[in-house]
Amino acid sequence: MTYSRLDSLFHSKIINYVLLFIDSETGKDVGVATLYLEKERLAYYYYAFYDLNYYQQNLGMFMMTSAVDTFAGNNFQYIYLGTCYSRNALYKTQFAGFQYFNGFRWSENLKELKYQIERNKYSVDKHLLETEEFVEKFYNADFKNMLGTTMFTMKM
Repeated sequence: MTYSRLDSLFHSKIINYVLLFIDSETGKDVGVATLYLEKERLAYYYYAFYDLNYYQQNLGMFMMTSAVDTFAGNNFQYIYLGTCYSRNALYKTQFAGFQYFNGFRWSENLKELKYQIERNKYSVDKHLLETEEFVEKFYNADFKNMLGTTMFTMKM
């Protein structure tokens, strides 16, 4: 990340807190996470920066899971960890209550997410809802029922 991007990040309106991670034995700062918080409603764990040479294995994962535990313990209703539309981001699905936005509704279906990730490896020329295989596989080809699961409405 460039200095100007980092600077703009810390001055943006989407960050209103930082979470500092300190090694309790050495007192050394080992990581920081940028956050957007709406108390007891929403915690957005945005960017994490950490010492890649720190002796703890997978400090980044430790930071995220610790943050999720902290927010849950402080009764935050929602915790947003960012998108998970690639295989590399599937680690975010390990938390209870996981959901992702599939393009028309929030879904808890991990198989549906993996289908979308696989689909996006190739050239996509139509909306997911126009993909018969998707509608059949995950919604039993029942388009009306599918619409009933979303906050959006349309007359049929």
